[in-house]
Amino acid sequence: MEIYDLLSKKRNSIIDKCFDLTISTYPEQSRIFLRERKRQFTNPVGYTLYHGIERIIDKIIAQESLENFIPPLEEIIRVRAVQDFIPSEAVGFIFLIKEAIYSLIYKEAKYNELMDLLSRIDSLALLAFDIFMKYREKIYDMKARELRDRTWWILKKYNIISEIDDSILEK
Repeated sequence: MEIYDLLSKKRNSIIDKCFDLTISTYPEQSRIFLRERKRQFTNPVGYTLYHGIERIIDKIIAQESLENFIPPLEEIIRVRAVQDFIPSEAVGFIFLIKEAIYSLIYKEAKYNELMDLLSRIDSLALLAFDIFMKYREKIYDMKARELRDRTWWILKKYNIISEIDDSILEK
């Protein structure tokens, strides 16, 4: 059986295992809450993780190009970038996807096809890291801008600095 047919056949099991492995990276109390993934508004993180993983698995099965993985990767990375994950933990869920797929199909898959698939998933990890860094940069830029604006406000309030053209602050 071709590997992508095998992935299609085991799609739901792969998604569930990937999701379980991914939420295992969270503290115990968070895992219990995240497991309830069906409600987008009461559990947006669990919902986003589950549906992002689902979309990634569907794109793997459909053999889509790497560019098509950006939207679901961004959904998950955007959540993990604002949490207290170090970069390797934030993008590590890709390797958990790899682990889940491998554990569920390695006995039935052809070796060469399996290695090609796993190599492709490694490429997703590099793409995920780039996305993570983009979001972390945005977060640090926002923090720096907030600190700068707060400092200017304090300086103006206490007349430590004279009026300054607001266009200077926008740079």
